[in-house]
Amino acid sequence: MKIDLSNLKDMGSRKIIKKEIELPDFNFRHQEIETPFPFQLNLDIYSTRDSFILTGDLSGELVLTCSRCLEKFNQDIDIKLEEEILKSEIEDPDHFDLTDIFIENILLAIPIKPICSEDCKGLCPVCGQNLNEDECDCDQEIIDPRLAKLREFFDEDD
Repeated sequence: MKIDLSNLKDMGSRKIIKKEIELPDFNFRHQEIETPFPFQLNLDIYSTRDSFILTGDLSGELVLTCSRCLEKFNQDIDIKLEEEILKSEIEDPDHFDLTDIFIENILLAIPIKPICSEDCKGLCPVCGQNLNEDECDCDQEIIDPRLAKLREFFDEDD
């Protein structure tokens, strides 16, 4: 999203932005983060002597992949924005792009391991069946081969 900051040259100038915005899909940790729905943006921009101060919030819905069952699900996000942009770092104040700032804040709000629900059962480690959809008949007891000999200790009839 590009905005015009050229009319905020005077210290103390203010601009208020309230609108729906579209953000592009992006990748994070080898996963595609989809943004098919518009985001609601409420942003106040203040001009100081050396920088622009951005405060507000960004809310919307992402499509993430569950880290347990690998199914896609919708995740609501509500982000408080607080950024400072130095005027010396802005090349073109007429067309300043805020997209990278929004994506960076979204990345900070995404859980490390997103899950579709708290009771997600995940995938069977043997056959790969999604355990939320159906059960499988796999033997899921995995014994470390280094400790397998200890199992015989409890099987003896002494």
